[in-house]
Amino acid sequence: AHLALISVAIMPLIVAVSYYFFGRVSKAYKAYQEQEAKLSTVLQENLSGVRVVRAFARQEYEIDKFERENLERFRRGRHLTMMHSLYWPVSDILCALQQIMALAVGANMALRGEITVGTYIAATGLVMWIIWPVRNLGRLIVQISTGLVSYQRVVDILREPREDTESGTVPPDTKIKGAVTFEHVSFAYEPQNVLGGDEPREGDTAGRSSTPEPGEASPVAVLHDVSFHCEPGQVVALLGSTGSGKTSIINLLLRFYDYQEGRILLDDRELTEYPRALLRRSIGIVEQEPFLFSRSIRENIAYGVDRDVSQEEIENAARAAAIHDIILTFPNGYDTIVGEKGVTLSGGQRQRVAIARALLKDPAILVLDDATSSVDTETEEQIQLALQRLMKGRTTFVIAHRIQTVMSADLILVLDKGRIVQSGTHEELIQQEGLYRTIYGIQSRIEEEMQAEIGEVWPSSGHPSTAAQGKIHGELTSHTEDAVAGDKGS
Repeated sequence: AHLALISVAIMPLIVAVSYYFFGRVSKAYKAYQEQEAKLSTVLQENLSGVRVVRAFARQEYEIDKFERENLERFRRGRHLTMMHSLYWPVSDILCALQQIMALAVGANMALRGEITVGTYIAATGLVMWIIWPVRNLGRLIVQISTGLVSYQRVVDILREPREDTESGTVPPDTKIKGAVTFEHVSFAYEPQNVLGGDEPREGDTAGRSSTPEPGEASPVAVLHDVSFHCEPGQVVALLGSTGSGKTSIINLLLRFYDYQEGRILLDDRELTEYPRALLRRSIGIVEQEPFLFSRSIRENIAYGVDRDVSQEEIENAARAAAIHDIILTFPNGYDTIVGEKGVTLSGGQRQRVAIARALLKDPAILVLDDATSSVDTETEEQIQLALQRLMKGRTTFVIAHRIQTVMSADLILVLDKGRIVQSGTHEELIQQEGLYRTIYGIQSRIEEEMQAEIGEVWPSSGHPSTAAQGKIHGELTSHTEDAVAGDKGS
């Protein structure tokens, strides 16, 4: 019994040391992974934004930044390696001490005649068989600690709630006409979902109306008592400053989020009765900065269509979007790869590919998010013609800062801090005292002044450049914000 106790005396210490290193290695490995992710982000940003880096002559700064992050990654990796390197000799020394103790005590007992030589040999053999599995178990525990860190990162992703896109009482093959009604709708985002303005993170869960727990931040209200109605085929313009709630209205219509108060009706049925998949198949979006995949032009135009699409259909959509002739000038035509985010195409070309994509989808409801704000006048004219074809016969929501782009809308909603402060046609609103007329006067004056300046700089050209057009848009947007602030203060 005495020899047996001596043979396992240090084993609890070996287990304790393994447990201690388990915690230390886990922390070190987590810190290393976080730094590696940070370094990857820096590298990805530099590669994606290489033109911006070159344009601002920030190559040396970005190189220094990368080297700093890489050095920190090296330091954390070295610390992790040291944790591993320190554990192996410590565990080996403890195992060796255990063996020496068992051999020494057993030999002493055998010499004194307390045990036989055979018992001594058997006991030392058992110690050898026990100590090395315990030692390897300790190493396994330390290795598991690194795996658990990676496992936890995967679990965090898997635990994110999946969006239910199929549930709803409306049959999935229902043909949506496009009559939209908002009745006293209010909505608030969760605080962690708000990144600025009224733009939440894509993929975040819906807002809530419940009272926050003690210590929690209150939900951020972005829409208050919003009511309006539009018939199928009508054009509704959403006009307002950044953060006024324009995008939130579209997010609710697409059921990226569910409203807490009021009702939203689509073709006289509650919006929540429609499966999300049906809604999103029936709504087309042309964004201010359209996203194109690093695939062929053909694949980008056909994206989102749940059926086989013929080449003729793709070309017809491209013709309607005024991009077909341009595509034919490319070496590979419709098989041309556009690069990451469509980097090989100009802004106007990307916009028209996005319009062709929406045309091919043939949606009942169309959303135009300031679709001509970043292109030159000549391109804007071509895009406007394409948009007119796209809008024909569809309920259309136009998000805009410039009144000139929404004057022909059937209904203009002027939003301020999540409330509709004015609504009506351009002719009706221009006759009323209020924010719309203030913005219209300021924008008309600014545009006349900017066009006069451009006429002096480009006297031989009827169209300003994209940069000049962007300057006009920036000035108009800036003065729109000022007009909103001034109207509140008056």
